[in-house]
Amino acid sequence: MIVIVLTTILAMLGSITLATSTFWHRTSSHVVTKTSITRHAVVSIQTSIPVQKPTPSLTSSPKHVPVLGYPIFNGNTHLAEIALTFDDGPNPYYTPQILAILQRSGVKATFFDVGYLVVDYPNIVRQESKQGNIVADHSWSHPRLTLLSAPAILSQITAASNAIKAVLGVKPSFFRPPYGAMNRSVLAEARFAGETTILWDDSAEDWRLPGVSFIVSKILRLARDGAIILMHDGGGNRAQTVAALPIIIKTLKNRGFQFVTIQQLAEDLVAPPSQNAYSSILSDAKISLTSITQLLAWKRKVYR
Repeated sequence: MIVIVLTTILAMLGSITLATSTFWHRTSSHVVTKTSITRHAVVSIQTSIPVQKPTPSLTSSPKHVPVLGYPIFNGNTHLAEIALTFDDGPNPYYTPQILAILQRSGVKATFFDVGYLVVDYPNIVRQESKQGNIVADHSWSHPRLTLLSAPAILSQITAASNAIKAVLGVKPSFFRPPYGAMNRSVLAEARFAGETTILWDDSAEDWRLPGVSFIVSKILRLARDGAIILMHDGGGNRAQTVAALPIIIKTLKNRGFQFVTIQQLAEDLVAPPSQNAYSSILSDAKISLTSITQLLAWKRKVYR
């Protein structure tokens, strides 16, 4: 009964956030290194990028998943499946190494790619898709979207989406805001662009280069049914991530987890309940950073 109530609370958390103008920043768990992504700060919508013929995906035809107006933090907490996600690529050095590990392990993941890097390294993006991974939107140039106007937010999302479509022939269905920073406008513009916002509930904190053992232990400690794991293949030195990944995959497989893409995770996610189901717990549809942190901590305590 506790698990069902918690799933209800967390599944609708983003829905309540959409109803308020309260800004929400999850910067404590996602900050890039000093070699941040800054090029092409002025965005123009990409409409005709010369590329080779798109490589068809090897995955089966995905089911239709409706575009959601609230963020997804995790998948179905009653299924032993986990989604590995990688941000800030493609990177010409680290992404191919991660792809090789995934292929050797028979694992599919989701890559949230930065638009201008998609244009710079289209062959890596094709390889991501060719191996059955999902390629998703991580904005055009990785700004903090909550500091931008609504039109600028939409421009960031659609420019990256168009770049991905030019390379793969299909537009992405999923979006992750840089730094995990979002507010009502970010959620609304992502939905308008036809993309569901994806966050996470298990972060490796690999962006701060804490060491391979720390990355492994933190992921393994928080891993649970339906978890979305945040890691990085770009934005800085990702040698520790590359070294930690095989250990993480092998250990979680031994625990009985199946690795899925965000597409599969969304397909398996149960339909969210109505807002009235927990209106007595969260009043006035106002959620502070403290209340969010407490809810996530409570959820993890129960699931451990």
